[in-house]
Amino acid sequence: MRSYKEITYRYLKGQRNRTLLTILGIILSVALVSAIGTIIVSARGALITEAIRENGSYHAKFAEMDKDNINKMINHVGVSEVGIGKLEGAAIVKETTEEEKEEYRWDIPYRYIEIEGLEEEDIEMLPFNLKEGRFPKAPDEIAIEYWMASYFDKEVKLGDKIKLTMGNRIIGNDEETQDGQIVRKEIFEKTGEKEYTVVGFIKPQYIWKGNLVTKGITGLDSRVEEGNYNAYIKIPNIKDAYEKITSIAKDLGKTEEDFEYNYRVLRLYAESMSQTFDKSMVVLLIFVVGLIIVSTIAVIYNAFNISVLERIAQFGLLRSVGATPNQIRGIVLKEALILSIIGIPIGLFSGVFAMRVVLYIISLLKSDIPLFKDMKITISGAVFLISTITGLVTVFLSAIGPARRAGKVSALEAVRNTGSFKKEKFKKVQNSVFIRRILGVEGEIAYKNLRRNRKRFIITVFSMVISISLFITFSSFSDFMFKMGIVESKEMGDFSIYGDIDDKSEEIYTGLRNIKDIKRVYKVKFNNGEALIEESRISKKMIEMAPFLFEKKKDNLIRINNVQVSTIGDENFENLKGLLKEGTLDVNRLNKENGVLVINSTYAYNQKTDRNSLMEGYKLKVGDKIPYTSYDLNKERVEPVYKELTVVGVLEKGILDKEYNLNGSINIITTESVLENLLKTDDEDFDDAEVGRYRTNMYIEMAENGSIESVKAYLDDLEEATPGLHYIDYAESAKENRVASIIVSIFLYGFVAIITLISSINIINTISTNIILRTKEIAMIKAVGMTQSGIKRMVALESLFYGIYAAIFGGVIGTGLSYILFNILMKIREFQWIIPWKNIAIACVGATIIALLSGAYPLKRINDKIIVESMKAEN
Repeated sequence: MRSYKEITYRYLKGQRNRTLLTILGIILSVALVSAIGTIIVSARGALITEAIRENGSYHAKFAEMDKDNINKMINHVGVSEVGIGKLEGAAIVKETTEEEKEEYRWDIPYRYIEIEGLEEEDIEMLPFNLKEGRFPKAPDEIAIEYWMASYFDKEVKLGDKIKLTMGNRIIGNDEETQDGQIVRKEIFEKTGEKEYTVVGFIKPQYIWKGNLVTKGITGLDSRVEEGNYNAYIKIPNIKDAYEKITSIAKDLGKTEEDFEYNYRVLRLYAESMSQTFDKSMVVLLIFVVGLIIVSTIAVIYNAFNISVLERIAQFGLLRSVGATPNQIRGIVLKEALILSIIGIPIGLFSGVFAMRVVLYIISLLKSDIPLFKDMKITISGAVFLISTITGLVTVFLSAIGPARRAGKVSALEAVRNTGSFKKEKFKKVQNSVFIRRILGVEGEIAYKNLRRNRKRFIITVFSMVISISLFITFSSFSDFMFKMGIVESKEMGDFSIYGDIDDKSEEIYTGLRNIKDIKRVYKVKFNNGEALIEESRISKKMIEMAPFLFEKKKDNLIRINNVQVSTIGDENFENLKGLLKEGTLDVNRLNKENGVLVINSTYAYNQKTDRNSLMEGYKLKVGDKIPYTSYDLNKERVEPVYKELTVVGVLEKGILDKEYNLNGSINIITTESVLENLLKTDDEDFDDAEVGRYRTNMYIEMAENGSIESVKAYLDDLEEATPGLHYIDYAESAKENRVASIIVSIFLYGFVAIITLISSINIINTISTNIILRTKEIAMIKAVGMTQSGIKRMVALESLFYGIYAAIFGGVIGTGLSYILFNILMKIREFQWIIPWKNIAIACVGATIIALLSGAYPLKRINDKIIVESMKAEN
């Protein structure tokens, strides 16, 4: 043997299980960092692609530029690319009807196409997506939004020539109608006529019949002739984009009102207008990666520390034959280097492979969501470099402590105390009569074991505390993401029907329920009013944050405005089961007691931050009485009449578009009978028919294999036959939202699962080694008469004690980290922080169970050996 360090190879081969466990810890550490980095880089690329498709690739748009300014822009040193759009004017498609003007509160004489002339290469900078045909190349060619083709006198097809009346829209002053509605006014000023050949149909982002002004594009002859232009610019270096674009505007004599940023694209290039947002994202990333490093350091540190403890006798022998402390340290650090060389490359590619697997699972969901279709795994050199450095730092930070400890081992210490921290002095451990009476001899010995070796106790509890804290923190992170609305969780059904349909609502509802392709129809009726509640039923934080909401009182009760009472159809209450926090959903009881279901959480305006915050603003409970009066029954200078409602259930949130009240008030769900009773009155000044108009909407949920096209055709016929009825097609977006929710859950809970795996390995490693190091001790206890079941009970109680201590400290630290994470995320979007009791319970119970199970295998190994051999054996 030429060098002491050659022992390293022999140990790694001899202790394969320990070596593999350490390598696994390194692989998990590096894989987690590389996976997070890879998905961030890949998702950012996909988000940028989606943003460019929907918003264009330009960085800023300058409006109403003349020829001179366009030439200055083209030659400006700070501009790398300029797209020129000539404003050709508005073209008449069809005269609007009086019904349309009234419905959309817009006194506009025609449906228009606003036409912009663009060169073909400039079209690529803008968010125009072809559905059919091609983009125009010449000034007499045009592409229009495909759904507008049917609004012409004769439906337009590709290749058709259309003659359009051109002109300018003159926007007038808004006017107020007799019923208080604001109506926009405008007139049309004709400038001429022009003939175009339709060469393409554009697919817009959204289709709504109330969109009376749509887009059209035509070819451009010359970029710089006289006229009115839009300029779409790109800058060469995206850093400090806002300052650079503002500087360009000043050079052209333009103000901030003359241009607009492409905010979405710039934000994805980490150039948000909000410095707070940018800093928060950086701090969040540092926080998450920092916790990952801490978690893996705990695993790897324990592995190296345990390997040193197992070889105290070996290090002592090496010291006795002349090895220096530096040489001993070198042996441990060489182990760290070898394991890093093996584990880091595997970890790098494991992280990338894991992301490929995740994307493959997503592809099985048959998602048509553009974001995920655009997402390709991007191998980033920067991510690999950061992951490698993180892995090396993690491993060597983990190895330094045990290496120094190994270097301090003396030959005498190794002989006197093989395989432990120090000689254990039983005389210092006091008997615990109380523990013995409750848990027996095994419990007393287990309790003494904790006290007689404090270093081992601290390391074991520390490992479990790290595991519990990490689980609480990252599971809270997952919960926070959903609270922040990282994915649209609101389920609006596949279609919604709205409009003036109260008189025919029952007929429409019955017809929809008889269609086999429809699974469920929500018949939503709603009424707004005022409620009276006790001040003790309002959270103090809510009062502090929005005191202006609670200034008015009546009979010592707080008057709560904008309370919304709604129905969802009595047969749909079963769909609220998963949201019920307390109480019942029994329709009969609701009808009998004038009962309601309340949602205590609400969006409240925070005056300090000038943002809305989702919080549990109210503390209403089952049995509470709520006096309520409808605004529809209010009379001037007459005290309102309140009717008493009884809370029979509390919901976590509502459904459809009634999840939470958006005005800091309360949302209430009840039956149709209770709502009808609320609006009954003996006052002759009120018309029962008018008061009873609840503003009915309907939401349709498709059956699993239902035909969307057949339902759509039915709704088209219904819309044509029923004046005032309109519907919105949510089918595609509803499908995308459902799939997106699943995908986000895969990412978030997959992340939590990996953290759980790391934490579990940490506990298993620590507890099992703790038992293996006490092989002699356990053999001696067996030799003096303790049975195998007694040994198991002793070890189980010891693990239970560890679990109790770890649960206390881990719960507190995990809650603290969860709160720090909450404060970071609060700067991005406000919501209420609640102590994560559920996560704490899962973490503490789970850690204790894993600790109990961790001792089973090493105990079996010890039991399989002969007692005398175990007493003689080294660790």
